[in-house]
Amino acid sequence: MTDEISYSVDAGIATIVMNRPDRRNAITYTLVTGLQDALTAAAGDSGVRTIVLTGTGGNFCVGRDQSGDPTTRVVRGLSEQEDRTRLLDVSRVIPTLVQVPKPTVAVIRGGCAGAGLSLALACDLRYAGADAVFNTAFVGAGMSGDMGMAWLLTRAVGSSKARELMLLSGRIKADQAAAFGMIHEVVAGEALETRATEIARRLADSAPLALRGAKLNLESALSRPLSEYLIGEADRLITCAYSEDVEEARSAFLGKRVPHFAGR
Repeated sequence: MTDEISYSVDAGIATIVMNRPDRRNAITYTLVTGLQDALTAAAGDSGVRTIVLTGTGGNFCVGRDQSGDPTTRVVRGLSEQEDRTRLLDVSRVIPTLVQVPKPTVAVIRGGCAGAGLSLALACDLRYAGADAVFNTAFVGAGMSGDMGMAWLLTRAVGSSKARELMLLSGRIKADQAAAFGMIHEVVAGEALETRATEIARRLADSAPLALRGAKLNLESALSRPLSEYLIGEADRLITCAYSEDVEEARSAFLGKRVPHFAGR
């Protein structure tokens, strides 16, 4: 892993922090490589139940670093073929975030723009401080978009609003972003961390097999015809129905106690 990413696990919650405060956590090739490594570690750790993604220094991530060290840029301008290969390699982190079999929570302060917004939108749940500012940013910078922006934004806010936000890029305040469906909740001041921890804890205490199946259902619902979707949905429900977790849920309900899920 790289020092541009901080990774820690506490009580079932893996916290991944983008750590380039001097550059407002702008994306470099090495930052995304570290993020990919952290997500792989969290996905493979049976002790991790949920994943929190955030940034340090008062910002989430302001997109690709276009003016930093040329050797670490995603698009370096050396050749079209090399830059296309590097961009596709970096973009792999988006399907990793979308498909990781554990719920993901983005905690957003300050700037969240361009490819940084793509990272946030790839998370299952998104909570922002009142100081958060969003921007698709690409067209304003003479770019068409990368790292899944249009794909993710369309699913978050709908086709019509996504077209407006992509084509007329500009600053969006947190309350506007919530109204559009880009984020789930705006939380003022230091209460953001408390709220994010509460959500992450709730997810971490839930049944892992059920959460995994629910995530697969949600993704399949967007990409599969109904007849095909129903087959996968049934398979996942039966897997849950024959698990120890469903027995634990039933026992806890009857015993009027909090369930303790093992993920099997």
